[in-house]
Amino acid sequence: MNIVIIILSLVLLITLHELGHFIFARRYGVKVEEFGIGIPPRVLGKKLGETIYSLNLIPLGGFVRMKGEEERSGEKGSFSEKPIWQRAIIIVAGVVSFWVLAALIFSLVFFSWGKAALVEEGSSKEGTVLIVAAKSFDVESFDDMRVEEEVVEVDGEKVVQGSILKERIKEGAETITVKRGEKKEVISLDGKQEKFLESFFVGNYRMERMSLFASLVEGPKETFRVSAFQVKGLGLLAQGVFSGEGLPEGMEVGGPVMIGSMALDAMDRGVGDYLYFVAVIASVLAVINILPIPALDGGRLFFLLIEKLKGAPIPQKVEQGLNAAFFLLLISFMIYITYGDIVGLIN
Repeated sequence: MNIVIIILSLVLLITLHELGHFIFARRYGVKVEEFGIGIPPRVLGKKLGETIYSLNLIPLGGFVRMKGEEERSGEKGSFSEKPIWQRAIIIVAGVVSFWVLAALIFSLVFFSWGKAALVEEGSSKEGTVLIVAAKSFDVESFDDMRVEEEVVEVDGEKVVQGSILKERIKEGAETITVKRGEKKEVISLDGKQEKFLESFFVGNYRMERMSLFASLVEGPKETFRVSAFQVKGLGLLAQGVFSGEGLPEGMEVGGPVMIGSMALDAMDRGVGDYLYFVAVIASVLAVINILPIPALDGGRLFFLLIEKLKGAPIPQKVEQGLNAAFFLLLISFMIYITYGDIVGLIN
């Protein structure tokens, strides 16, 4: 059942992304020939007005097929005959949809479940000891550790202050116990006490629900923070690849299998954590989709920029060839990292 929920969540994200393209295409008079949920072959289809609304077999994507998008046409209602600024908005609308959805989900989580707020040492407020965040990507020694873990025990004794937890670990504590849903799991620190303190932020936090107004303000802020972190990660990844140094120590590149595993972990921690994870994925998809790579929305924007600077579009066959080549590269890369995910899970 959990797997079904994860797949439906992904379908919802992609559908709302495509809906962004669809709404603005219709707004500017572009004929939308098909609005598809999933990847063909088609299972069901219904034509309403000038658009076919279809449900397709593979539930891992979606598409909006516009007149004149693949085969340029000067006919009325063609995407290619619209001004550059209108085409750019139609393309960007899909990316912005991801960010808007992420901000709304973050806001819902903060309003309904709350956001972790630091409890100062000595405060009369009760809090929970949390592994708040990783200080760096160098956390590969702690495969069983997850950000936002609730730590309840150290060496079998109850812990209620982040400072006490850190002090006990400095003294050589061998295990910590974390709470995952209704279960408790013991994680070994054998020989890795110093590494743990170097790798993670630990603090005493409590979940504080926000007012509706505050949550609507904080949701977009969180979207920006998550997206900025993703941009930083991609920058480090590119730097490592092009310099020949490889990935930064501890950084991992994961595909659908890893994302699915992380989604299941989030589900174990509750509805609020899972929704937060979905919002993070929406933010990540927005950042990836806006990259200036052919076959992605960012690549299409890049072609429009060239057209604006040249005063004419690049040859259609060149654009189609680049899109096809990079699409195959992206699919090959996805297969490669999925294979790595599966091997990692087996090991």
